Amino acid sequence: MEQAGERQDHPAGDGGADAVDRRHRNIPPGRRQILEVVGQKVIHGFLQNRHQTLMPLSVNLARLTGADGTALARFAAVVARSSGPTVVHDPIRAWLAAAGADAGILATFEATLRTPPPLDRALADLMGPETGLIGFILCLIAARETGPPGWAFADYVALHRGLPTTAVRAAERRYRV
Repeated sequence: MEQAGERQDHPAGDGGADAVDRRHRNIPPGRRQILEVVGQKVIHGFLQNRHQTLMPLSVNLARLTGADGTALARFAAVVARSSGPTVVHDPIRAWLAAAGADAGILATFEATLRTPPPLDRALADLMGPETGLIGFILCLIAARETGPPGWAFADYVALHRGLPTTAVRAAERRYRV
């Protein structure tokens, strides 16, 4: 009878051996499974929120070093003068102040408005990726007043500085009204 019971529990062939093997298989440690699940959640969260993580919601000009702040103020003057003598000075000045520009950056902006440097020199001075992106944002703010020529100038600056497409799209969503 014992042999008959065993035959019923384990049918002849490969299927019976697999059933026994599944019951006695090694189960991977729970720590690895937990790390995999947490890793998937972190990646999913990053992809869902990538625009805020790749480009912050607000720009803080107080974090810039002296050279970067001066270069940005000079470029802001070039952007302000790109469409005429007084068309977009006030919006750019207001944005600089709201973004945390200190008195030195604002004074450099005002002084450079009188005699702006050539565009190629002003763009070359925007060395870091952060200053290039802020320069692009300045172009977007100026383009609100100037229209299609301003948007074309902003596109030129983004291409010239080699800004990533994701950063350009995120900046346009926030600053292109």
